[in-house]
Amino acid sequence: MWIYLTTFLAIFATDLLYVYFIKSVQNDNPLRAAWWSMVVTFTASIAVINYTEDHLALIPALIGAFFGTYIGMRMRKNPVTD
Repeated sequence: MWIYLTTFLAIFATDLLYVYFIKSVQNDNPLRAAWWSMVVTFTASIAVINYTEDHLALIPALIGAFFGTYIGMRMRKNPVTD
């Protein structure tokens, strides 16, 4: 059960943070984009390791991707920080 929860959270975080990465690229901020790229790669790597070991972990990964992107986009409409 833990592998599914960590996979969901890792992809959720990956997609949420990816929104900030894309915004940094769009704003032509290379240092911030590089930082977000590193964080996105780290969180994505956790998920890849999990669903490589257990293919059923793809299900929570896909659900995490949906909600991570959706919430990330909603947060960008009302940004707390840039």
